[in-house]
Amino acid sequence: MIAPVKIVGIGEGLPKLIVTNKMMEQIVDTSDEWIVQRTGIKQRYILTDDTTVSISVEASKKAIEKAGLSVRDIQLVIASTIASTDRVPTLAGSVQRELGISDCPAFDVSAGCTGFIYGLVTAASLMDTLQLDNALVLAGEGISKHIDWADRSTCVLFGDGAGAIVLRRSSEGSIHYPVLMGKSDEENVLTIKNKDDDTPWYRYPSEQNTKLVMKGREVFTFASEVLADTITLLKEKCKDKPFTKIIPHQANSRIIEYVARITGFKQDQFFINLSKFANTSSASILLALWDAYTQRWLAPGDRIALIGFGSGLTWGGVVIDWTLE
Repeated sequence: MIAPVKIVGIGEGLPKLIVTNKMMEQIVDTSDEWIVQRTGIKQRYILTDDTTVSISVEASKKAIEKAGLSVRDIQLVIASTIASTDRVPTLAGSVQRELGISDCPAFDVSAGCTGFIYGLVTAASLMDTLQLDNALVLAGEGISKHIDWADRSTCVLFGDGAGAIVLRRSSEGSIHYPVLMGKSDEENVLTIKNKDDDTPWYRYPSEQNTKLVMKGREVFTFASEVLADTITLLKEKCKDKPFTKIIPHQANSRIIEYVARITGFKQDQFFINLSKFANTSSASILLALWDAYTQRWLAPGDRIALIGFGSGLTWGGVVIDWTLE
């Protein structure tokens, strides 16, 4: 069961370095025109001496401040990531430490690019189960550390970034109709393998590929299908009070344009900021939500659908009544 909660704070955290498509032309056989035409991406933020933890802390500070709370008020921390600074401790635990948040449940979820949706629904559910008043939900990704920068089919697509929201218990809930789904990735269409170190009992193959590998055509087909299906399902669930705006995972502008056509929504009902950030995995919806809010594309009273899809394979969505001024 989801507690009656609402979003009361939001923030973003970004690396210092912006890498444009023109800069990408210097390291791989590609062009600005090719990237923009096929993806909609014009630039991306890339980690250098900053870290997934540091940008996640920045986003979380902004969200807590916007909520009018202090770190002492946070009673739950859930982070989504597939590319954090460390394997241990968790990203949630690192943010908790850096911000000085008191003892409370703190853990990561890993559901690919759908991770923020999973984390949001999990947080709202735990707030009901544990009778909590305030929760911090964040997503931080350092995908650039796992990219093959000689592979032009993938290296132009991804960027790094972090976003965060604060949830507060309220008399009337603003988060509705959660959808969480997944199926096995039998064809390995999107993978990042761990590097296995040798043990005294086994020597692992030296040619281990630990970089992101993606089958673009299969990912496009999967993403288009589940994005359209989730929009349709959420539309049916809230037909008495329909949503009028959609913030999808920012993977490829062509996917969003195609889905807009087949679902009957207008292009301007979708918020797209892919040109600015590229694909930041589970941070993308939060970064889009931040931009939509700060650019006044969102206003109190709007009903919006957030929809994610990604590796795993996973997908999901949720409808939100926007209340943040």
